[in-house]
Amino acid sequence: MLESFKNRVRSKPKRIVFAEGDDPRVIQAVVRMRADKLLGEAVLLGPGEAITRSLFEHGKPDGVTVVDTGAISGTAKYRNEYIKARNLSVLENEILSAAMKNPVVLGALMLRMGEADGFIGGVRTNTSEILSNGLHIIKAHRSAGVVTSLCVISAPDKSLGSDGILVIADPVVNPDPSVGVLVKIAEAAARFARSFLKITPRVAFLSYSTKGSGMGKSVDKMRIAADRARARMPEIVVDGELQLDAAISPEVAARKAPGSPLAGSANVLIFPNLDSANLACKILSFFGNAVIIGPIIYGLSKPYNDISRAARVEDIINLSVITQLQE
Repeated sequence: MLESFKNRVRSKPKRIVFAEGDDPRVIQAVVRMRADKLLGEAVLLGPGEAITRSLFEHGKPDGVTVVDTGAISGTAKYRNEYIKARNLSVLENEILSAAMKNPVVLGALMLRMGEADGFIGGVRTNTSEILSNGLHIIKAHRSAGVVTSLCVISAPDKSLGSDGILVIADPVVNPDPSVGVLVKIAEAAARFARSFLKITPRVAFLSYSTKGSGMGKSVDKMRIAADRARARMPEIVVDGELQLDAAISPEVAARKAPGSPLAGSANVLIFPNLDSANLACKILSFFGNAVIIGPIIYGLSKPYNDISRAARVEDIINLSVITQLQE
């Protein structure tokens, strides 16, 4: 899967702005991507001299633009665009001055203004700040029912999901989604699976209970959400509430949920809250042999992604590839 994505990027590479352009992991990732023709152009934000020195140590690759955030923080076009995006009064100088020194804000503004095709930040910035600026500056897409996040799992066991490919939602954005929001998250994840991953979505709403084996508000929430999602997406196989093993293992499904239309073949996994989805992605990343791509922010008007502060160079490369393929 990942190799096919890389081939698609090589045919039409794009310009990505990196908010923490002086981070060694970002610089290493950019150098590798440029060498492998996996990036059209990188815009590295941060202290210009330090970034330039690091690039010289890596042979000064072409296709890399260094933007000193201190030098552009007073630029009128960015100040004016930020005022427009946030509906600020020009009198709110303290807010404006602080924002213009923030590379996440400047990177988001570059994306908003068409100076980049995608944005990646988060290797030194917490998720809440990345998301806040994305929502306020990039904004939700008009047709998006919800802004959510997804992780793509490429498992070595090809019997799981669709040839080893699964989607997890929502590990980053919605802390405790209601039934209605869960349904919209499922719709977004199914749409992503079909249009981006080119797989037929099979959606499971996960719980600690399988078909009434447990009781509680969370169990009820996931069962009701599954029922509503099934009604809204009659063309897609949807079931819940299901425990993870009953959702992805045909053998377990035959024992725990013999009537499930998924029959243990789910490839889109909807978790009850951010805690469980986030932990699932982290556990797979540290203890599993799966490749984790994401989180991918879905529902904003432009490709704008947050990456973990624990990200490795390979993680930055993988998310950069996905970002270049997002519309």
